[in-house]
Amino acid sequence: MLKESFIAPTPNDAYKLAIQKYGSIDNFKVIKASQYKDKDGKLQSEITIEVDEDTFKRFAGIDEEEALLEEISILKAKMDRMKEVLQPKSKDNSKLDEVKNILIKRGLNESWVNHMLDPFAGTQVAEDKALLLSFVLEEIEDSITISKKPIDKRVNIFVGPTGVGKTTNLAKIAAWCIKKGVKSEQIAIVNLDNFRVGAYEQLGFYAKSLGIDYYCVDNPKDVQNLMYQLSNKELIFMDSAGSSPYDLDKLIRMVDVYKQSSQKSSCVNLVISGASKYVDLKDIYEHFSFLNIEKTIITKVDETRNSGNLIAFLLDTKLPVSFISTGQNVPDDLQIATKRAILEHFIGEVNGK
Repeated sequence: MLKESFIAPTPNDAYKLAIQKYGSIDNFKVIKASQYKDKDGKLQSEITIEVDEDTFKRFAGIDEEEALLEEISILKAKMDRMKEVLQPKSKDNSKLDEVKNILIKRGLNESWVNHMLDPFAGTQVAEDKALLLSFVLEEIEDSITISKKPIDKRVNIFVGPTGVGKTTNLAKIAAWCIKKGVKSEQIAIVNLDNFRVGAYEQLGFYAKSLGIDYYCVDNPKDVQNLMYQLSNKELIFMDSAGSSPYDLDKLIRMVDVYKQSSQKSSCVNLVISGASKYVDLKDIYEHFSFLNIEKTIITKVDETRNSGNLIAFLLDTKLPVSFISTGQNVPDDLQIATKRAILEHFIGEVNGK
């Protein structure tokens, strides 16, 4: 069976063209009808019909000799295509390998890169470096998860390893909330970090400068009583002690604190450094995962020239990103997370290769 299309201003006119050629509806079958606007903006109607080869040739005025020559030509073309398929592929994959090496060197997971790019091996796409990179970046952008609302719970607990900037970024986020309309007297900051020297003074200074009530809890058992006292607060930010993946004592204390403050209106935010290696980020995530982490905050993106490790981590865990920290200044060096902001550094690194 052969297919043929007829185009006219209206569906009825297109149908008349088919009748005009084949004489009767009995000689063909309408299989599709559609409308669209042409390049000049005019509405066009198209119908597609199906007709057997003998009928097509009869109404096209093709005699038997011409039909035989046409069949031979079609058969020859098919044989040529078969020969082309059977021949070994000779496409150059050097650009494909180059792009793979760039992405892996920049920190992306090798198995993920291979999964994305191997289907292009032996195709024309494999010869276009820019197209390959564009495809990978588009896949990364589609796969990264961004938090719809950076702050959507009443109690926000900040956890993460020592030195990633939990305290500083807690203050930045509190300032951001005030800027967005939450009154400072409706916010409370609770310091659970009684392990680190100077933590009390640092967070207390930030709270005072923002006009926010500040509390320090030395004993995890006191958290529950404090939460009851703060029942009138609209937002509560809790700063936790930094913890290494091998410090079980601090880990147990964190569990106790979380159990006492946990409620439907609480959110655990994992604070991570964008300058960390992939294996370290995975260790950190697994270390705190029992706390039911809902979001992640990325810090120190200004201190790395290899953000592929962070990208790989986000692709692997699917953790929604809420904020990105770009420096130490409170409250200025903070921005709501966007896919563009996360990819910006990575794109520059890859293109600078």
